[in-house]
Parts: sequence; structure tokens; C-alpha cells
Amino acid sequence: MTDAIRMLLGRFMLLPILLSAGGEMARAQNVDVLQRLDSVLASCDTYDAAKQEEIENLHLQASNTHTLDEQYHSSIALFEAYQSFLYDSAYVYAEKAQRLALQLHSADCQTEAACAKIFCLLSAGLYKEAFDEVDKVDLSKATATYKYKYYFVKWRLLADITDYSQAEPYRSDYIRQSRALADTLLHYLPPQSTDYHYIQGMQLMKERKTKESVSCFLQVVNDTTISVHQRAIITSCLGWLYHLMGDEQQSVRYLAEAAICDIQSSTKETTALRLVGEWLFAQGKVDKAIDYVQKALDDANFYNARQRKIEIGNVLPIIQQRQYKDMRYQRNVMMLCVAMACALLVVLVVSVTLIKKQLRKLKLAGQAIEERNHRLELANAQLSEAGKVKTEYIGKSFSMRAAHFAKMVKLYHTIDLKLSARQYEDIKRMITEKALADERNGLFADFDEAFLRLYPDFVEKYEALFEEKDRKPLQDNGMLTNEMRIFALIRLGITDSERIASFLGYSVHTINTYKTRVKNRSIVSNDEFEQHIMAI
Repeated sequence: MTDAIRMLLGRFMLLPILLSAGGEMARAQNVDVLQRLDSVLASCDTYDAAKQEEIENLHLQASNTHTLDEQYHSSIALFEAYQSFLYDSAYVYAEKAQRLALQLHSADCQTEAACAKIFCLLSAGLYKEAFDEVDKVDLSKATATYKYKYYFVKWRLLADITDYSQAEPYRSDYIRQSRALADTLLHYLPPQSTDYHYIQGMQLMKERKTKESVSCFLQVVNDTTISVHQRAIITSCLGWLYHLMGDEQQSVRYLAEAAICDIQSSTKETTALRLVGEWLFAQGKVDKAIDYVQKALDDANFYNARQRKIEIGNVLPIIQQRQYKDMRYQRNVMMLCVAMACALLVVLVVSVTLIKKQLRKLKLAGQAIEERNHRLELANAQLSEAGKVKTEYIGKSFSMRAAHFAKMVKLYHTIDLKLSARQYEDIKRMITEKALADERNGLFADFDEAFLRLYPDFVEKYEALFEEKDRKPLQDNGMLTNEMRIFALIRLGITDSERIASFLGYSVHTINTYKTRVKNRSIVSNDEFEQHIMAI
């Protein structure tokens, strides 16, 4: 008894380890199947090209048909090639087969062609139109094989619309009708056959009997003789059922297998790839999810499957919104990092400036220090400029005074000689107004030369304050105009009108008139004109 208890406890202790190992194995399988899905998805154009080649061969065979029977079977073959690939073309050949079946007067062909048309309509989500076509079919002369095809497509229509119509009591009524048709179909099939398990499993899935449905589908998927397209349908159903059971690892595994089979068979009317994309989105893999859902939407648009486009249209905006939020979050993080980097740079610059400028004021606000330093720099610049002006102008003044003194000495000496010789007329001619004007002009020329050497771009910047028609260039001899000379004196800091008038030999009224006339012509306001002059 004790040994039995020990064995039982040992099994219970081992159970979590086994479950954990099983979960790790399932995750490893999912990684493998998703990698295979990416690989197959990258080669989807190759599979589609093979499908197109198959269809082209069927078109070539159809062009060589002669009898109505051959044309009918060629149309059915083309319908089957297009039925899960391109809705519009499938519908065209289903209708063509229907017309040929009427000409053949064959009840079986008419039933088969009608089933083809109904399949196109239900695949495209045109359920009302599909039900209208179902009601038109006359089975009174059809054989058992074609009655089975009719019951199958009608059952498929009822089973599919249960997913589309979730409202009660309609859904329950559709399930009840589909169960009656499923039971009818099962009478046509050998028990325990693959088709038997498929129909039973599909009906149980619509009835939400998940475990029983999974059991049936597992028997179907183990049949190695089923086509790639059939395997895609079964694995897609298994993936959905495991999702309902809460086993997400098995769900995504089978859905990915279904998506692989859909791509390999060039099936465009699908759901598996969208569901895998939704699962990846739930896992936070937004970019990969968008790639999968976008491919599913491209396939739905290519096939023109209306209900699939509606399903994807409800999912894709949510995923894209999540991607937008992630991108916005990343942008905000980047902006925060940039702002922090800029802030650190500003702090660094301010700190260096504070250390270099005023160590004793390290704790003061950076803005106040920068403003004070800026004013200090302006003051230094003004002092430097004033020093330069004084140095230059003092030197020039000494030179001018020395020349003027030499000239006066010569003049006095000449006058003294003339007085001694009693040449009074000669003395009178030497001190005429013209001589005085020439002397003043010489003084102005020396002033202009000294000023323009100090401010070589004064004329250019002064002229920029007027429109082109109001500009007055330098005189022909390169000297400043009277107006320019007034503001040249202002730029040197001589703002008193009396001093300016004394220097230029004008009245104060004339100086003020000049100033007002110049300011009125300027393109800047009168109050700001002299500020612009001082900024030169």
C-alpha cells in the first residue's frame, strides 16, 4: 500500500514537469511552422505562377473542344480551377456550364452546374443569391451522385451562414437545417470514411461540439491521400477549434499549417492567414501581423470574397492603429531623448560660459548671466570701436592740425612780406571767399577720407536705407554729400545740431531741415533712422 502511494505521488510530482515540457515543445513547433510559413509566403508568386500555367493549359484544352459534352466538361474543369482562386472567372465558367447543361438536356449536368454557381456565390458572401439558386434546382431526375453534390453544397451554404448570421433564433435554425442535411449526406457515405469524418466534424464544429469535432478532423488530417486544399480546410478548422478550447499553441500551429497549404494551392478565399496575423498581433508582433493580414486582404480582393474583406476590414484598422500608437510612442521617446540631449547640451554650454565668465556667480540663473554677458560684449565692442575711432581720428587730427599750422605760418609769412612791400591788393586777393571755401572743402575732404577709412561700408549701408530712386551716391570726387556728412558726424557721436552746423558752416535750421528731409525719404521710420545709422 505504501509503495502504491509513493508511485501515485511521484506521478503527480512529475505531471507539472511533463506539462511544462509539452508547452515548450509546442512553442518550438510553432516557431518552426511560422518560419516555414514565412518561407512559403516569400515564394507565393511561384505557386501562383504554377496555378496560372495550369489554368492556361485548361484554356488550351477548352479551345480544342468540339462537342457540347466536351465543352461542358471543359467549363466544369475551368470552374474547379478558378473556384478558390478567382471568383469572377469561376462564376463565368459556372454560368457557361449551366447554359451548356441546358443544351445537353442532362439533369445531372444541370444539377452539377447549379452547384458550381451556388459555390461561387457562397464563397463570395452572396448568401441571398445562393439561396435563390438553391431553390431553383430540380432533383427529380438527378442520379444519387449528383443529388449528393447538391445536398453537399446546400449543407455547405447553411453551415457557412451560421458564421455570418449570429442573431438568434436564425442561427439555431440554420444549424438545425444543416444537421438535417448532414445526416442526409452521411447516408451516402461509407461509415468511418474520410468524407464521413469530414462532414461529421464540420457539422459538430458549427454546433460548437469542439472535442467531438477535433476527434473527427484528426482522423481526416491523418489521411495522406487528401489534397493540399482539403488539408488546408481541415487544419484551418482544427486551428479554430483549438482556439475555442483555449489551446493557443495548438491553434496557431494548425492555422499556420492551413496558411501554408492555402499558399501552396494558390487558394485566395481563406481565413487562416488572417487568424495567424491576429494571433501575432496579440503577441505584440505588430509588423509581422500587418504583413499577414495585408496578404490576406490582397487575396480577398483578388478573389473578390466580400465576407472575407469585411472580416479583414474589421481587424486591419485595429492592427494599424496599434502600429500607429507604437510609432507615436517611439517618436515621443525619441523626441524626449532629443530634448534631453539638447537640454544637456544647453546646460553644458551655460555651465562652460558661467565658469569662463564669472565663477563667483555660478549659482545665478543662466539666462541673467547670458543677458549680462551679452550687454558686456556690446559695451566692449562699443568701447573698442570708440577707442579705434579716437586713435584713428586723433592721429588724423594731429596730421591735419600740423598741415594747417604749416599753412598758417606760410600765410602769415607771406602777408608780412606783402605788408612790408605795401602790396595791399595782393593781400586782399589772398583772403577772398573762394580761398576760404577751398580751405573748408579741403577740411571736408580730410574729414571724409578719415571717416571712410574708419567706416568703409558706411555709404553702402546708408544707401540701403532708401529706395533705389531716392539714393544719392558719393560726389564725383569721391567725397560725401552734405546729407551723408551730417549723419557721418552723428555716427561719430556728434548729435548736437549746433556743433554739426558749426563744423559744416550751415545754420542750425538748415541742419534740421536736412535731417528731416533725409528721414522722410528713408524706408525705415523716422524714430528708428538714427538707430540704424548708429548700428553701422
